[in-house]
Amino acid sequence: MEPERITFPTEYPIKVVARAAPDLRARLDAIFISHFGEFEANRVTERASGQSNFVALTYAMVVQGEDQLKSLNAQLQATEGVVLVL
Repeated sequence: MEPERITFPTEYPIKVVARAAPDLRARLDAIFISHFGEFEANRVTERASGQSNFVALTYAMVVQGEDQLKSLNAQLQATEGVVLVL
């Protein structure tokens, strides 16, 4: 059985886990803006790890298609400090 396909456009949570850095949020926001345009701050939740070495940010974005997700994922994976993209 084939997994269910996502129907676009759809609101989709994108989680980024990265090493904590003073400019991390600004760098990640800039990447998301380049793919989605300006967005409201309440579309992002941020949680620090127990010892604050890592940060998990979840962006709730309206994704237009699979290509948009693929290019965003590639850019995030290439970003310094990013450990995981879900």
